[in-house]
Amino acid sequence: MQKTGKIFFSISFVLFVIFMWTMIQTFKPIRNVQPDEVIEITGKVIKIKDGGGFDIAITLENDNHYYYINRGLEQGLTIEKLEKEILNKKVTLYPIHRWTIFTRDKIMGHISKLMIEDRVIFNELNNDIHEQTIQ
Repeated sequence: MQKTGKIFFSISFVLFVIFMWTMIQTFKPIRNVQPDEVIEITGKVIKIKDGGGFDIAITLENDNHYYYINRGLEQGLTIEKLEKEILNKKVTLYPIHRWTIFTRDKIMGHISKLMIEDRVIFNELNNDIHEQTIQ
């Protein structure tokens, strides 16, 4: 093999490894979330709606991220109940903090914990100071 062929093969291999790492990181399932894998975000809830696939979508004021509780409607939460409890109120969200090709600022929309004041509305974090609300 000539020198240019070896260089081309080496560069292609490195690019393939980077591409595969990016795809694995981007599409890695979210399971067994730990407290050090989330980021705390506080804001006023201005909209709550059905996100499709049993998800509950939450929109914060002056925040362009798409936040959702994965399969929230299957876990005993309802849009009506959440509207009564958190709509137009300041809440604290704990979405996943992980880089993907779609979330370059490392803020994924998947909410792992939702609190209003000191009360937990939803919590799927393992090893958290608050009890999980789902099993």
